Amino acid sequence: MSESLVSHGRFVTVDGVRLHYREVDGPDDRPPVIFTHGGGPGSSAWSNFHRSAAVFAARQRCYFLDFPQFGGSDMVAVDGPVFSWHARKLLGFLDALGIARAHLVNQSFGGCVAIRFAAAHPERVGRMVLIGSQPVARGVMQPLPLFSKHAATLMSDYFLADGGPSLDKMRALICRYELHDDRAIDEESLRLRYEASCNPGFRALLERPGAFGEWESLVPLFAEVKAPSLILWGLHDWFGGIDVPMLMVNQFADARLHVIGNAAHHLQSECPGEFNTLAINFLEGYP
Repeated sequence: MSESLVSHGRFVTVDGVRLHYREVDGPDDRPPVIFTHGGGPGSSAWSNFHRSAAVFAARQRCYFLDFPQFGGSDMVAVDGPVFSWHARKLLGFLDALGIARAHLVNQSFGGCVAIRFAAAHPERVGRMVLIGSQPVARGVMQPLPLFSKHAATLMSDYFLADGGPSLDKMRALICRYELHDDRAIDEESLRLRYEASCNPGFRALLERPGAFGEWESLVPLFAEVKAPSLILWGLHDWFGGIDVPMLMVNQFADARLHVIGNAAHHLQSECPGEFNTLAINFLEGYP
């Protein structure tokens, strides 16, 4: 669907950091939608959400934002708590584009940034969609696999071992960690992710101690999230169980949880039709 869609790659500078984003024109009579991405190798907002772009853009203007260290944005070190640092860049992005209020649609890591942003700036968020986000330091009822010894070398294995990034390694990583059904892999997303992962600037960050900032648990801020929120979860999500989104539903001011049985971490890639319908209906207030 994205092949015939016209998107415009642009840059804006926030706090001295150049941010890349793609804009897709749409009606301006509704709040725009800002898409943010996960934290996996080669991730960008466009590679994570390009299959949803046309459907959303038929209803409102869409922005696909790459955080620093991802996509076409600057490869700079994070200073301090990671989600707070990126949330300040998100605020600067909205300010630079003159966006007073927006809906936020977010994959994994991007959802953690969005939660931090929504807690600090409730007046800037219309509605919020979170996909597989884990804004906690540990699971509620079980450890988070992401922090186990089995995933400790996930990034370094991809970027540094066996000759560095390759298309085959990216395919294996996506199938193992992000999809329940390997046949659901999207070749365009695979290509975009691999090409972005070859950025030498990111490899330099891997070799710089502390470049990715300090981990922060957002649990103490959950009660401050006032925006109506839709949390989407794949039953086979490798990165954690249903206990974490249940905690968010319990503590956010206005949240609901939708679990998809035959899916894992990247729901918008694995079942784009179902995701698009759920997310759009939610953003439009259950028409």
